[in-house]
Amino acid sequence: MDACRRASAGRITAVVSYYGYGRTDKKDQPRVPITARLVADLISTAGADRVLTLDLHAGQIQGFFNIPVDELTAEPILSNYFAEKGLEDLVLVAVDFGISKRARDMAERLGIPVAVIEKRRTGNDDRSETLNVIGDVRGKRALTFDDEILTGGTIVNAANALLDAGVTEVYCCATHPVFSSVAPGLLADSPYSEVVVTDTVPLSEKQNFSNLTVLSVAPLLGEAIRRIHEGRSVGELFQ
Repeated sequence: MDACRRASAGRITAVVSYYGYGRTDKKDQPRVPITARLVADLISTAGADRVLTLDLHAGQIQGFFNIPVDELTAEPILSNYFAEKGLEDLVLVAVDFGISKRARDMAERLGIPVAVIEKRRTGNDDRSETLNVIGDVRGKRALTFDDEILTGGTIVNAANALLDAGVTEVYCCATHPVFSSVAPGLLADSPYSEVVVTDTVPLSEKQNFSNLTVLSVAPLLGEAIRRIHEGRSVGELFQ
């Protein structure tokens, strides 16, 4: 971006498929940085006139910028994939309350009910404890939904809780496959029939496993880039 700015580019749009440090969007304990804001400052200072990204971990990150931000969502890509599979008695399950609004939006696209898993963090790391399944899931297929998968602990705990609640089969979908070193093995050994993610984060061969499906966001990003360049509405993509 700095090179483009110094070469007198008329406009610079930063296309960020996965916004790194998106989890650090607030000061939730003493003496910690708000790195999501720092990344926003870095992008703006480097010379970006506009930012195009997908499924921010927290929507308020858009407010960290003083330049236009277009946040796309992979929900249509994921929902179309499962609509084509034609799974019967499907219920969409938000893995926590924070993602429940997006889960409702996706459930409306699929025309299926929603359930929510209540959980509590157990410490300052990424481990979590699943507490309760809220909603009618017994005898149904469950599709868990989250914006990103890091260690896989939350998602796997969700699957086990759903099976204990009487679900017959579990599927998983998420936008960003961040996948720490333990995640692929954990997900491969999990009860999930299929784990569906997008390619916002490139995966190595070591991060692939047998029940993983990766969908491309290239058509979505390509159309958004075209619309920005031509001065057309990006919001129309999701109407």
